[in-house]
Amino acid sequence: MLNSDIKKILIIAIPAALNNLLDMLQVLVDMIFVGRISPVAIAAVGLSMNFLWVIYAFITIFSVSTNALVARFFGAKDFQNLEKVISVNLVLALIFSIFVAIFVLVFAYDFFFLFGKDKQLTESATDYMHIQAIAFPFLFAGAVFASTSNGFGDTKTPLLIGIAGNILNTFLDYCLVLGNLGFPRLEILGASIATTIADIFEVLIYIFLIFYKNLFKISFSFSKDIAKRSLKLGIPTGIERFVSSISFMFFIWIIAQYGTYVLAGYQIGLRVEGLAFMIGFGFSIAAMTLVGQSIGEGNLDKAYRLGIKSAIISGLIMQFIGIFMFFYPEIFISIFTQDPKTVKEASLYLKVVAVSQFPLAIDFVLSGALRGAGATKIAMFVNTGSLWLFRIIPSLILTLFFKNLIYVYLIIIAETFIKAFIIWYIFKKGKWKKIEG
Repeated sequence: MLNSDIKKILIIAIPAALNNLLDMLQVLVDMIFVGRISPVAIAAVGLSMNFLWVIYAFITIFSVSTNALVARFFGAKDFQNLEKVISVNLVLALIFSIFVAIFVLVFAYDFFFLFGKDKQLTESATDYMHIQAIAFPFLFAGAVFASTSNGFGDTKTPLLIGIAGNILNTFLDYCLVLGNLGFPRLEILGASIATTIADIFEVLIYIFLIFYKNLFKISFSFSKDIAKRSLKLGIPTGIERFVSSISFMFFIWIIAQYGTYVLAGYQIGLRVEGLAFMIGFGFSIAAMTLVGQSIGEGNLDKAYRLGIKSAIISGLIMQFIGIFMFFYPEIFISIFTQDPKTVKEASLYLKVVAVSQFPLAIDFVLSGALRGAGATKIAMFVNTGSLWLFRIIPSLILTLFFKNLIYVYLIIIAETFIKAFIIWYIFKKGKWKKIEG
């Protein structure tokens, strides 16, 4: 049974993890190319990525509810409602995307101006985000399509589409950021254009596979009951991600008080660490899918077992990567920049957070398992509450009174361990088994 469980987990988790790594790689490629321009360019793209985290909060409303409900209906073999889920979430996602795009176009400049009031940094980040807004409807639709495949347990298709998108993004970055192959040198704008085109390209592939290769069926009907059920599951996760994203932006504001080089180093450190926690996201998708399918089958013990095993496997892999982050940080950082001060600051961040990769994985994966069980409110309260009580407020106090960066980084470690213990305890307690998704 052990080998069978691990096989199920890995079949879903490995492609999902690789796909998440590809999402991170797309960001990394942008930063690698703009890193050849200036530290300000790195900081601008980094801030833009953090702003995109806020946008992804809205996307998760539909991606999480789609994944959880598709997995649940797939496990119960209720294919009629399964098709309705896809149709309903696609319509809702497209409507939301339009409002989000308008918000970004109107308020992006004011948002970035809060970070140090540096005009060049603000204008560069704003230009980057304005171009990205064009792709928002495609990002939302693509999330529904990918989550549908994940809910079936098919994480290979999103992976292959992600590979195609990354190849295109890298080629366009090479052409547009630095002005190669006869293209104009557009620098930060070039990186944003490349990413936007790649995002649109990926959704076009999904559309082709759905309508011409029967990847999955869409009912083209709107069900109010399914819409209510989807929003009931998705909104708590959206709120969680939105509050977390805003909170992380506030945390970045705290980091920015230590100077531009610290901010640039922190941004690069986050991208390198992302190579580890994207694996956690992949296993989180596996846990969400397998727990949802098991509940649909009516097998709660199987749901618990697969959730715990997914978390442990992910934790071991992430902590292994953490060892390399601790002993060889410069190898990873040098990909982005050669600036000595930035390398020093990024190395400090990586050495500190490297020790907390196992509990970080526990939090990621068991939070995903709870969402697959329909316990999205529980995950929301734990993750947002822990972030403020144990990370942001203590970091702000230490910054105001001591202005010592290492204290802030140690707070990050402590909060990660505390949150992992809480989420593990809640999952082990098993109240999520009584929730009707």
